[in-house]
Amino acid sequence: MRVPPTLSAVLGNLFRKPATNPFPESEPVPVPEGFRGKLVYHVDKCVGCRLCVTVCPAGVFEYIPEVRKVTLWLGRCVFCKQCVDVCPVSALEMSDEFLLATYDKYDDNLRWFREKEIEKMIEEKKKAQKK
Repeated sequence: MRVPPTLSAVLGNLFRKPATNPFPESEPVPVPEGFRGKLVYHVDKCVGCRLCVTVCPAGVFEYIPEVRKVTLWLGRCVFCKQCVDVCPVSALEMSDEFLLATYDKYDDNLRWFREKEIEKMIEEKKKAQKK
C-alpha cells in the first residue's frame, strides 16, 4: 500500500525542531533591512500637502485643515509604504517596530492625534495668528 504524500510529510515533521521563533519565550528575531514596521510621523516636518491622504489605500490619514496637518490611525495601516514614498518633505517613515498587537483597535499606541491634542493645536495656531 502506498503512503499518501501528505501523511509522509506530517510524519517527517513530527521529529523535526519547530521552524518558527518561540517569541514570547525568547527575544524576537532581528528585522531585515528595509522592514516596514510601525509608521512614524514627524509633525514638525509636515507641510499639509495631503499627498499621503490621496495615495493611502487603507484610509489611514485624515486631514485637519485648521492646522494643515494629518492625523493617522495605524489600526488601519497595511504597511505598504506608499505614503512614505510620496511625502515630499520626509515627514513619514517606517520604523523597525512591529509589536503592535492589542485587543483595542482604538488603542492610543495606534492613534497619532487624539481629539484633545487636535483642539490644543488649533488653539495654539489661533494664538500665534493673533500675535
